[in-house]
Amino acid sequence: MKQIIIDAYEYHELEPTAQAEVEYWLDTDPWEFQNDKGETLYRNCSDMTHEEIREHCEANGYLFDDEGRPVHHLGAVQS
Repeated sequence: MKQIIIDAYEYHELEPTAQAEVEYWLDTDPWEFQNDKGETLYRNCSDMTHEEIREHCEANGYLFDDEGRPVHHLGAVQS
């Protein structure tokens, strides 16, 4: 077995250029939500503030490499 160790970062820990990559990645798959009237709406990352993006990434457990590519899907996280 081979082991690869990757440094993983939360959105707010990334440099601005890496944050822009995260924002692009999030915009490729807008998420659905229901408003108060029960209507299905879609939200893009480009419609959000940096604070909202940070909260969204934290709530979903998203982690990134230093260039902003998602790595949270690679396995268990150790601190």
